[in-house]
Amino acid sequence: MPNLGDGEPDALASLDEVCSLLHSHPGFRELPVTRVARKSRTGMAIGRFVKSIRLMNFGAEFARSITLLHFQINTDQPRVLALDLRWHIEKMPDDWCVFVHFVDEAGAIRFQGDYPLLGETADPLGLVYSRRLVVVPAEVPPGEYRIRLGVWSPGSAAHLPLTRFCGCERDPADWCRNAVVLGSVTV
Repeated sequence: MPNLGDGEPDALASLDEVCSLLHSHPGFRELPVTRVARKSRTGMAIGRFVKSIRLMNFGAEFARSITLLHFQINTDQPRVLALDLRWHIEKMPDDWCVFVHFVDEAGAIRFQGDYPLLGETADPLGLVYSRRLVVVPAEVPPGEYRIRLGVWSPGSAAHLPLTRFCGCERDPADWCRNAVVLGSVTV
C-alpha cells in the first residue's frame, strides 16, 4: 500500500495526492465544469425506479414531475438551519421555486427558506441534491416551528399540485393545500 499523507499507511490522503494518483491512471479524464452528464432514457428510467422505491417510505410528488425524496435538517450552528434535500425532477422548470416555511403554533409563517430550482443541475438519473442554509432572523423567538414545503411559480402565483406523498402529511392550510409538513424544528 502506498504511503499517503504523513507517511503512515493508514493516514488520510490530501486532495493533491488523490488528484496526482487519479492523473496517473490511463483512463482518467478531466471534464470541463460546463459539461454536464446527459440524461438518457435508461438513466431516467432508473431514476423513476429509484423515485418509486423511495416514495414507498418518504416523499412528496408535485404535478407528477418534481418529487422530494429526502429531507433532513441539521442545527449545528445556533440560529442557522442546514437543509439537505434530494429531488427527482423529470423536466427542469423555468421559474418554479421551492418554498420552505417555518410556521408557529398559530399557523403564522415566522421565517422562510425559499429558493429557486432554476440553476439546479440534475444528474443523469434526474436526481438533484440541494443543501440550503437558513438563518433564523434575530426577531424570531425561540420555540418549535413546523416545516412546510411546496413548489410554486412566483410569476404566475400558482402552486404545483401535490399528487402523492408518504411519510409526511398534507398541510391543512386552506390557502394552498399543495404543501406538505415535514416535521418540526426547535429554534
